[in-house]
Amino acid sequence: MKLHLTQLQKTGLIMSIMVSSFLAQPLHASTLSGGSLTINLNRDALIAGVVLDNYPNTPLQVPSIYLEEFFDASDANKTFLEIRDSLTPTDLFDVAANEISAANLRFPVNGATIPANPLGRSNQSTNFTFNPADVLGSATGNIGLNGVLRFRIDVKPPSNRIMLGDMSLAYDPELEGATPGRSGWVITNHIGFNAGAFELFNVTTALNGNILSLNGDLGFGDGFDHLGAGAARAKAAVIGDFSFQATVVPVPGAVWLFLGGAVNILWLGRRRSA
Repeated sequence: MKLHLTQLQKTGLIMSIMVSSFLAQPLHASTLSGGSLTINLNRDALIAGVVLDNYPNTPLQVPSIYLEEFFDASDANKTFLEIRDSLTPTDLFDVAANEISAANLRFPVNGATIPANPLGRSNQSTNFTFNPADVLGSATGNIGLNGVLRFRIDVKPPSNRIMLGDMSLAYDPELEGATPGRSGWVITNHIGFNAGAFELFNVTTALNGNILSLNGDLGFGDGFDHLGAGAARAKAAVIGDFSFQATVVPVPGAVWLFLGGAVNILWLGRRRSA
């Protein structure tokens, strides 16, 4: 028996086959959820790379730069001025009391939406997407990281503090190989000004199951150039290391975008058959 189908029925059948075929395939568009970046700064390498000696070193020898405070994700509601001024020691020379460890500093990954930023803050949302089959060849967008570093530098107060924070992690293939060992990954500062926080070297990028991980070395970003770190940056000086892990999840919009197009096909079929 010969089966006769209307144009609408044919269109609906085609759409059903296409949707079934699509849903049977793995989604290519993915993003990240949860996870964190952990950095360890080498105090001596950091000091050696920053050329500052602008304030009288009395009564104690003052390093060119050192970490004074770390504000984690629980401080995301603090304003720029609160980050800059809170927990500020009154003794500008008491290095032993002011300096904190620069090891195991954890920056959680932000979600696709974040609360409104407090005054002066620029915390970044995550809009990073990629194809798990080709992470570096398809990566686009930024990974938002929650946390702020406050350094003290050897210049006259009150300008002797700088901050790096509200950062983002991204991949730019044009940066790869700019200096020996340089990867295309970069961490960018967004608090106060937009500039490179850290360049990343000798990076291993791995996708194991649904976990994306990065590991490698930290170098000065161009945001340190005004502190005299340009020469160290040009030599690809290593000032620490980092690790990153986050969970890979499909981009929900990829399914709905396709289904939306399929519905349009069906609608056009109905109009033509009317």
